[in-house]
Amino acid sequence: MMNDFTRLMLDHCPEMLFLVNPVSLKIEIANATAVKILGYDAEELLGFTITEVESALPDVFYWDEVRNGQYLEVEDQESQYRRRNGDLLDVRKSIQLVEHGGVSMLFVRTVTTQSEHIAQDALASTLSQLRATLESTSNGILVIDWRGKIDSMNRLFGKMWAIPEDYMYWQDDAKIMEFLALNVQESELFRDRLRAIVDTSETLDLLHHIDGRVFEMSSRPQYLAVQIIGRVFGFQDVTLHIQAELALREARDRLEEGVLARTADLYAVNETLKQEKESQATLIKKLEETQNQLLQSERMASIGQLAAGVAHEINNPVGFVNSNLGSLQRYVTDLLHLLSTYEQTEESMAGPVLQAIRQVKEDIDIVFLRTDVTQLLAESLDGIKRVTRIVQDLKSFSHVDEAELQWADLEAGLESTLRVVWNELKYKAEVVKEFAGIVRIECFPFQLNQVFMNLLINASHALETRGTITVRTGQDETQVWVEVADTGKGIPRHVLPRIFDPFFTTKPVGQGTGLGLSLSYAIVQKHHGRIDVQSEVGKGSTFRVTLPIRESGAPAAGAPQMA
Repeated sequence: MMNDFTRLMLDHCPEMLFLVNPVSLKIEIANATAVKILGYDAEELLGFTITEVESALPDVFYWDEVRNGQYLEVEDQESQYRRRNGDLLDVRKSIQLVEHGGVSMLFVRTVTTQSEHIAQDALASTLSQLRATLESTSNGILVIDWRGKIDSMNRLFGKMWAIPEDYMYWQDDAKIMEFLALNVQESELFRDRLRAIVDTSETLDLLHHIDGRVFEMSSRPQYLAVQIIGRVFGFQDVTLHIQAELALREARDRLEEGVLARTADLYAVNETLKQEKESQATLIKKLEETQNQLLQSERMASIGQLAAGVAHEINNPVGFVNSNLGSLQRYVTDLLHLLSTYEQTEESMAGPVLQAIRQVKEDIDIVFLRTDVTQLLAESLDGIKRVTRIVQDLKSFSHVDEAELQWADLEAGLESTLRVVWNELKYKAEVVKEFAGIVRIECFPFQLNQVFMNLLINASHALETRGTITVRTGQDETQVWVEVADTGKGIPRHVLPRIFDPFFTTKPVGQGTGLGLSLSYAIVQKHHGRIDVQSEVGKGSTFRVTLPIRESGAPAAGAPQMA
């Protein structure tokens, strides 16, 4: 009856298609869409008459007329189809009379309308909710479409503006909008806003009603997808808010008057504060004196640890030992000269005497003795000079209370400090010096030596096993810097912010006062410099002291940087 291609086209049509015999009303052909939607088997459906599927009363009457020979065409008629499970399916159908081989047949096209009904119900519900929302809002709402016509407004808007009833009854948009413009002082601004319907910007204005009320008018475009289809205006009565602002301004003015009235009292308080400031200055001076005492105590504690009993009293014995060794060196030189003179007369001596002298010279190894005694005296003099230099370096740390700035070589101070603390470092660290030959700076050199000593000792204590301590220097146009870096255990991040606090220490009880870094920080601040710290647990720490080349009384560079 039909070829495979025709059947394929029918089965892939989204509509239900039936070919009905108008005499018997039997379904001759039904496509796959009809079989699927109605739930019947294809063979079962082809055995039905159309009236077994269509159940609405108008459909029954229509098919009775068809059976009687009245073949009327139908376009988009509502109907109901009975599915196999007994459910009724809302549909819309069209019927056409077709001729094939001299035989008349009725071609029925049907689409389901259930989704359309659902959409219509949803739209009605949405519109109802929108109207309820517009009526429940505390603002007056006016909606104007893209043609400049009033689309809708809520009751509160009409009540706020007291729009005449005849304007509302006849829906005269032009008179309504002109009425609104004439009732505010900003009439032209209001008209401009009403005309700018398709403007993409949002606006916010204040309108002063002729009856004294104040309205805040906002407007924003209304979109359908990306197309502007109108504009929504919102009106809020802010009269009470404006009145409250005015009252607040008046209260502020009265407050300023009260402040002026109390100026005399503040002057008296200011005099009291000046007296307290003088008292604070006296207290600060006492605190500075106490800080110097703490600095002296810390210095003496460090020197006592490091010098291991070395005191100024050894200066005199070292002095005369040095003097005596110098004299002894001259005497030995003279004796060796005399011995050389005697040796020149050996050939004139009698045989037995000469033999005896040569035997003695051989026994005492005179050649070695002449060389070794000179070297021994030279080494002894060098050793005593080193002792003298160490004692002198230790003595330099007693000048922390120096009052005058000096031009000093920080690298020379570092060398001196390293000699003082060498006994503390040599068993635990390899010291690497990376000096850049920095310029001399204006400073209190002996106080800075105290800072360097504290940093070197802390670096030594940070080394759990043997490690490396690196001392670096550098400079730029206005300042110099000194770094002390170690390969020790590092400082935990949560401890870093507290390391410069007085009396804070991570060392066991009895092994640290917690004043070393605190006093070092104070000394560097006194020089208008800064101390920065970089540390990583397990890798070590680096302390950098940055100082100005010339003291100018500038404020301190700021708080230390932790990393």
